[in-house]
Amino acid sequence: MNDQSSSIYKHSLKLERRTASLYVQNTGCQQCPPSYGWGPGVRNHFLLHHVLGGKGVYVCRDRRYELSAGDTFLIYPDTTIHYCADAAEPWEYVWVGFGGLDAKGYVDRTDFSPEEPVFRGRDSEILRGRMEAVYSSFGTAPWEVLEMTAQLYSLLSFLVRSSTRQSGERSEAPDCAQLAAEYIINHYEEPITVEGLAAYASVSHSSLYRRFVKRFQISPKRFLLEYRIERACALLVNTSCSIQEISNSVGFEDPFYFSRAFKDVKGVSPRQYAARRRSGGDGQ
Repeated sequence: MNDQSSSIYKHSLKLERRTASLYVQNTGCQQCPPSYGWGPGVRNHFLLHHVLGGKGVYVCRDRRYELSAGDTFLIYPDTTIHYCADAAEPWEYVWVGFGGLDAKGYVDRTDFSPEEPVFRGRDSEILRGRMEAVYSSFGTAPWEVLEMTAQLYSLLSFLVRSSTRQSGERSEAPDCAQLAAEYIINHYEEPITVEGLAAYASVSHSSLYRRFVKRFQISPKRFLLEYRIERACALLVNTSCSIQEISNSVGFEDPFYFSRAFKDVKGVSPRQYAARRRSGGDGQ
């Protein structure tokens, strides 16, 4: 490898989006010539192909799959594969390559698996539409990248939602206490009631209270109050916001009630807390 090609190779590594949650690596649509193929080799990302017409063969883990229109196959990263168009009726396919920190977790919730990386015809038209939507959104402008990523999320959402694993493996009810706690953390600045939390978690008020206390050793109402106060503490120390602004920001409509609640939790007023922290005290 000469210096120029080595420099290009290193630069390409810097451009890889290794820390993104989910992104489109590549996408395309191709009418293959007779016997056109790729491999054997490996990819460094997930690569989903949907056959639009014609025939072809996909070889993965020493298994051979003869595929035709309506079938879909997934290539897993770092897995040796080979695929080839039929000599008489070469296939046409649309593909979407993707990666990201959350990619494997999403794929694991679909009906694809390393042992069975092929769908045969099920939900073919819907799946085709979702994949073509990713392809149609391709572009390098910022809004096009966002649109393409949104369509990829839609594609994976469909695959997860339609998975037989959802009914076969997820029979346990979700933890209502965890659901309620996560809702509080993500919506603490909004009006929240315990009744609303119970409805969100699909349980009764008493059931949520009992399970929440068992899980967190604190009631949902107190959890909400203390979480709001902790967020207020961060704003008091790290911003120049007024008490009114902080009160509004953490879900209190009345700044006087906010100050009383703050003192109830921290033992000092918001102003005293900020002054102590800025002077080097622990502020409780």
